[in-house]
Amino acid sequence: MGAPPESAPVGSSIVAEMTDYKITVNVTNWRAGGVTFGVRNLANMEHSFVVLKTEIPHDKLPVDGATAKAKEDGKVGEIKSIAAGKSAAVRLELQPGKYVLICNIAGHYQLGMHTSITMDPP
Repeated sequence: MGAPPESAPVGSSIVAEMTDYKITVNVTNWRAGGVTFGVRNLANMEHSFVVLKTEIPHDKLPVDGATAKAKEDGKVGEIKSIAAGKSAAVRLELQPGKYVLICNIAGHYQLGMHTSITMDPP
């Protein structure tokens, strides 16, 4: 048996887990096209899940000082609210490129709730 493929097949799911001030995903590269993000909130508080298409590194997004939220330029999808201990999903059609995944509840981005994923050409 060889090494697993770097990218998963089109139409599969990406699993994102949210803990207190951290987002982890089961892959860092994926094939562009239809993808479902299955998001599990393992934390003790509400979180949101926002997908942004951007070349900006996930830890360098501009933040609005008045709202304590990251600016959502390039937003392609979101789950506005995931209660503590609950799961949710969102299906998106993503083009090749770099994407940042964040929780954008006030202050959560700054505390480390961000990661990135690259969508490879199909």
